[in-house]
Amino acid sequence: MKGAFYILAILILASCNSKPKQAKEKAATASTSPKLELLWESDTLLRTPESVLIDPNNDILYVSNVNMNPWEKDGNGFISKMDKEGNILELKWVEDMSAPKGMGLLGNKLFAANIDELVEIDVESGMISARYPATDDAQLNDVAVGDDGNVYVSASGTSKIYKLEKGILSIVYEGKGDERFNGLFWEKDRMMLITSASSEFMAIPWNTMEPKVISGNMGDGDAICGLGDGSYITTAWSGTIFYVDNDGEVTTLLDTQEQGENTADAAYSTKDQILYVPTFFKNQVKAYKLIR
Repeated sequence: MKGAFYILAILILASCNSKPKQAKEKAATASTSPKLELLWESDTLLRTPESVLIDPNNDILYVSNVNMNPWEKDGNGFISKMDKEGNILELKWVEDMSAPKGMGLLGNKLFAANIDELVEIDVESGMISARYPATDDAQLNDVAVGDDGNVYVSASGTSKIYKLEKGILSIVYEGKGDERFNGLFWEKDRMMLITSASSEFMAIPWNTMEPKVISGNMGDGDAICGLGDGSYITTAWSGTIFYVDNDGEVTTLLDTQEQGENTADAAYSTKDQILYVPTFFKNQVKAYKLIR
């Protein structure tokens, strides 16, 4: 009996000790959930900033300024230069644009979506060097540059993706028409796309061009930022930022909807783990450190 009692006591003690260990493991997992930490916010000289793009060669940021109406051909839009500490280096670096939005770099050429045309800008001179027209109802929105040397731009108005190849802008993918295509992120085997009306984050393989939905309920989807490890950050224009892991599981990183602060076409530095977020009507860019 003494031996049996001794064995029973050991089993009870082992059982009691195992519970706190499991709780610690769960707590540790929860504590490592990704989060954003605010680093800085710019002043409010910007005018309805819609998109931020990192220029790694010149170590600066480009910011597209809609300047009020996002779909009006008013000619008052412009692109700013900003340093990585949030200081505006040149407010109206490039002008003569109408509600410019997404941007992409190919060599020393900066491409910007400009409602019904893709605009090409010479980075060294800051001059517009070419304009590539789409249809009047295109509502061009985001730009992605591929390692294939081509420039891609989404059309929210018609739910299409255009490709600029050898100076010719042509349709490379067409949706159902009511999804409102927005954010693009080019990958070797596929194009990543997020929509603002159907709220879907999807992948379009180049070999089949058959879309696969990765995650739904993504809000009024705006930006896609690849993190370099198969995970992504996406934004919803109304004020939400999401983290999407390798399995398509979604975690909310930031929600500023109650504050009326938009989260538009953000840019992410995989080198610094910093997310740069344009706040649209708040006229600021904010920088966040991604902590994982």
